[in-house]
Amino acid sequence: MSLPVYNSQQIKLIEQQIFASGVLSADLMEQAGQAAFEVLQQFWPKAKKIIVLCGTGNNGGDGYVLARLAQQAGYMVELYYSGQPKTADAQLMQTKAQQHQVNMALWQGQILQADLIVDALFGIGLNAAVTGTAQDMINAANASQIEILAIDIPSGVNADTGYVEGEAINAQKTVCFIGYKLGLLTGDGASYAGKIILKDLAIQLENYTLPKIQMWQKEDLSFKKRAKNSHKGDFGHVLVIGGDEGMGGAVMMTAEACLRAGAGKVTVATHPNHVAPLLSRCPEVMVQGIHHPEQLKPLIENATVIVIGMGLGRQAWGQRLWLAVRDSELPMVVDADALYWLAQQPQHKTNWVLTPHSGEAGRLLAKPYQQVNQQRLANVESLVANYGGIALLKGAGSLVANQQQINLCPYGNAGMATAGMGDTLAGIMAGLVAQFGLSVETVTKAVLAHALAGDVAAQVGERGLLATDLLIPLRSLLNK
Repeated sequence: MSLPVYNSQQIKLIEQQIFASGVLSADLMEQAGQAAFEVLQQFWPKAKKIIVLCGTGNNGGDGYVLARLAQQAGYMVELYYSGQPKTADAQLMQTKAQQHQVNMALWQGQILQADLIVDALFGIGLNAAVTGTAQDMINAANASQIEILAIDIPSGVNADTGYVEGEAINAQKTVCFIGYKLGLLTGDGASYAGKIILKDLAIQLENYTLPKIQMWQKEDLSFKKRAKNSHKGDFGHVLVIGGDEGMGGAVMMTAEACLRAGAGKVTVATHPNHVAPLLSRCPEVMVQGIHHPEQLKPLIENATVIVIGMGLGRQAWGQRLWLAVRDSELPMVVDADALYWLAQQPQHKTNWVLTPHSGEAGRLLAKPYQQVNQQRLANVESLVANYGGIALLKGAGSLVANQQQINLCPYGNAGMATAGMGDTLAGIMAGLVAQFGLSVETVTKAVLAHALAGDVAAQVGERGLLATDLLIPLRSLLNK
């Protein structure tokens, strides 16, 4: 079942409603500190000495609570603060920590030696680069090679965007309060958060307005069982278009992924030089060598889904093929070089899914890819607004959006940052669209299946992972 994902404003609104119901903000801070301490005990059962880094806001207040509880439980505790607390609740928790003889001092570049560091410098309110004393503390924590538990969000990560401007805590675990924050799950944040442990603080989120963003889970990857009297015509016919001279591998991977995803039939329209190698590699596909775009017409008439762009190239051959199919009313997966051609002549359609990474999205939106990464949510929404249909913004914490909803995939790994992964994803997507139709749910399931297959394939190691390694685990994942 998918889980809601929040921005900082939504979390703050929930907190205001909680306080309005009679719950004291200091009591909620106590609960947060207690929850963080429980995570510490659960994941670092052998830790004896801990260092707590506290900021001046309420996140620092959570740190003071944890430090006090750890002191009471017999841990050796050292607490360093970047400055005196600025909120009443944080001041109260500092006073309580002092009353329990927690060893605390203003940060002055101390040497960090401990079994664990707790990061309580900044919470979800941070929206700028970290500077000054706090920056020094973050650098020291990261350089220490000591494992780090971050409270609510790693300090330096923007809770709304996942963007890191400057320095941020590299945490092994992050204990997240009330609800999942988008910044932990997409962009840079996914690299800094480590394992995320949600503590809802006994708050019933279903009593509040649910956000637009939903994080899909492994359990959401399910499909209706096929009838025994099925035939290949029941599961769609995918037309794969791409592979200019010298770039035939891309369409080969896409075609194989279509079949592994369960498409009934797959036809590849590619450069004539690639026909023989493709048939040798995958005899289950039908292949047509394309000299002129007019040759696509009968292929389009027999297809139910088009996927275009993989190895299409940026020469005249690829452009002509793109122009020949872009106005088709068939469901269409638009990938790779087809996105390049679309950016040259933008248009708005409802029957396609666009699948850019940050660089391709930047070209489509006429902005540097860095700006795309800074505001991933806003930019995937812009893609939908400008081009219509469904948009997938690939990367850590991939986002799938239409005008009504946004889905997030929390799976995948760094081993998938290699050539051909996008081609494989495009094939999986087209194969599922052929069977179940074009919808944001189908596209999300394709992204989910691709990421989970990547995680299975990476169990023997991320480095050296190939795009085609995903095809074997993919089959089992789609048949659970």
